[in-house]
Amino acid sequence: MSAVPPTSPPKTEETKSVIDMSKMNEGQRAALQVTEAAREAHDDLSFVAQLFMGRWSPEKLHPVTEVDADEKARADRFLADLAAFLRAHVDPEAIDRTGEIPDAVMGGLAQLGAYGIKVPQRYGGLGFSQTTYCRACQLIASHCVNTFAHLSIHQSVGVPQPLMLFGTEEQKQKFLPRVAAGEISAFALTEGGVGSDPARMKTTATPTDDGQAFLLNGEKLWCSNGTRAGLLIVAAQTPPKLVDGRPRTQITTFVVEANSPASRSSTAASSWATAPSTTACCASRTSACRAPTSSAARAAG
Repeated sequence: MSAVPPTSPPKTEETKSVIDMSKMNEGQRAALQVTEAAREAHDDLSFVAQLFMGRWSPEKLHPVTEVDADEKARADRFLADLAAFLRAHVDPEAIDRTGEIPDAVMGGLAQLGAYGIKVPQRYGGLGFSQTTYCRACQLIASHCVNTFAHLSIHQSVGVPQPLMLFGTEEQKQKFLPRVAAGEISAFALTEGGVGSDPARMKTTATPTDDGQAFLLNGEKLWCSNGTRAGLLIVAAQTPPKLVDGRPRTQITTFVVEANSPASRSSTAASSWATAPSTTACCASRTSACRAPTSSAARAAG
């Protein structure tokens, strides 16, 4: 039986927004506007996106995504080696008890290339597709969820993915080889009293007078991987821009060196889902931390 080819729904007002903002307060409306402004438009929505809009699109589920033959051969070898390493060297119960992922485990994962699964080979990564990355995540999570969280945070919201999507060539050459080789990256968004609501974020990035840098000031909580990271993705408010005649909050992410003089992390505190301090959360403070304009993962805002 042949699969029904996917079709794109006609563009209507419903595809723009199905959320009623009439009963929202100003803060809720601002948060939604920031989120919607950052949303990428796609003519061909995924199965889950269609489901969220109340549409049933089974044609999105079949046929299952396959990788090309050349990648499949490499991917199968990598996944076999990864599975063997997990069985031989990763003790999930010991990691739960001690609260640490051993250095030897992280070193072995780095040798396998597990910190740069999707990073292109020209930057030192394995250069695999999202499909192979998902197969690796499934394999790791089925063996040790703490190790999975550590690797996934590093690659999905840490430095690799934002730079691959939005980074300049200079940024990619500077940072991707480091994270692909095993230098850990973390993500700093959440703040006390604010949570993960970017519209209410207190951390600011103020342009310097010469336009060559931003000065970051603020405190982040629950920075996963933060206690072991060499690099952080830090989200901050940059000066607002006029949109439809009204100022709108702008959020910019910066690649920040964890050992920057004005950046420091406090003691780890485990979350309910992950015990190790490697994957646990920490507070990170920046006080007049100078971030070059070139460190923004995308143009400001």
